[in-house]
Amino acid sequence: MAEPKKILIVEDDEILAKLYKTKLAKEGFEIQVASDGQEGFEKAKSFLPDLIILDLIMPRVDGFGFLQKVNQDPELSSKKIPISVLSNLGQESDIKKATDMGAKDFFVKADISLTQMIDKIKAALK
Repeated sequence: MAEPKKILIVEDDEILAKLYKTKLAKEGFEIQVASDGQEGFEKAKSFLPDLIILDLIMPRVDGFGFLQKVNQDPELSSKKIPISVLSNLGQESDIKKATDMGAKDFFVKADISLTQMIDKIKAALK
């Protein structure tokens, strides 16, 4: 049997992070959670996930700072790990900035259900 796909959730909202982790683990994914961009970057380097779910508004290092760090790190940038942004920010400028910085997908939290998100993640990891 193939090893489970690894997902890193970078989300400062503990309730949301726990909800995502529980649901995705039930789907058979191996999950790690980080509560800000700095912790997320460190975990990305050690965990080497197959996909990263990234919030933008976080303490210490925000999602844009995280994207910048990943892009500047030769090991992580060469792996081309797909990053899906899941944020409350929905302005065109934020979406453009995140995708210009390498985010593969951008979802506004209020516009996507957990089930839809899991379907998108499964599709991205095929």
